[in-house]
Amino acid sequence: MEALQRRLAMLLLAMLSLTYVTAQEPKGAEIEFGSMVVDFGSIAQDGGKQLMRLSFTNTGDVPLVITEVRTSCSCMSVKYERKKIEPSERGVLTITLDPAKAIKGQYYRVMQVFSTAKSGTKRITVKAVIE
Repeated sequence: MEALQRRLAMLLLAMLSLTYVTAQEPKGAEIEFGSMVVDFGSIAQDGGKQLMRLSFTNTGDVPLVITEVRTSCSCMSVKYERKKIEPSERGVLTITLDPAKAIKGQYYRVMQVFSTAKSGTKRITVKAVIE
């Protein structure tokens, strides 16, 4: 009888271990940027639109989707692909700054990147000196 109880206990332990291993859920999507600050440097107010690319990586274990990017100034716009970014895959935000629509001097704005990342909204600082 004692041998039967040991076998049942071992069987139960094995089943619980197997259930734990198969029940683990994915951690989710995660977005990591090359930099949290985009610096356009010094640009002339009449120098025309300026472009900068900001790369990011999905460091999670499920696909990532950028759902929206909001800028805090009409002088700045952002383009991005509206597709799934697979785990370990890279993507790019293309930021356009129109200095003709900005005030001369120090330029600091924040853009918000909304996505399916578990960490939530990311805030990227965009800066320049407009001459």
